[in-house]
Amino acid sequence: MNIQTKLPCGSDKLDCVKEYLLNQIKKVVCDREIDVFQMQNENKYTSGADSEFVTWLNTSTYARCFSRITLRARLQDRWASITEVTSTLRCDDKTARNIYQKFMDYNMIERDKSSEKLLFKSTLHGMEIFDRYVELLYCNKGESLIDHLTDLLHYTKLTRKGGSDY
Repeated sequence: MNIQTKLPCGSDKLDCVKEYLLNQIKKVVCDREIDVFQMQNENKYTSGADSEFVTWLNTSTYARCFSRITLRARLQDRWASITEVTSTLRCDDKTARNIYQKFMDYNMIERDKSSEKLLFKSTLHGMEIFDRYVELLYCNKGESLIDHLTDLLHYTKLTRKGGSDY
């Protein structure tokens, strides 16, 4: 895409390019956040007990981020801990343990049985639900998402410390 043809100021000045790119990025961020909200409320990627779990997940203050901690642990082939949860979420130990128990009740996390410490990560089933969520949210958006990522890359290059490659 030749962004110079879309610049409102008709200039090749770096500030004009940065302003244009930032405005494009903000428009897409608004749309993406609306998409996320709609996906969370519609919950088309689960059914049955999984749907019940995801509905609870979407209404909880800490559960969504807790799920991301457990998913990240699985993706990084490691175990998460209650300490990691409390420091990341800035919640108390009791809250973290209550969320842990709810995840265990739904079989969305597994515990490291070889450790005396309370270590856990997402189950494969939890990862499958997340896979469907990511595919619906990010992988079927065609050129618009590619354009957004390109704009984001250009903007980042223009604003990074040390200057631009342009």
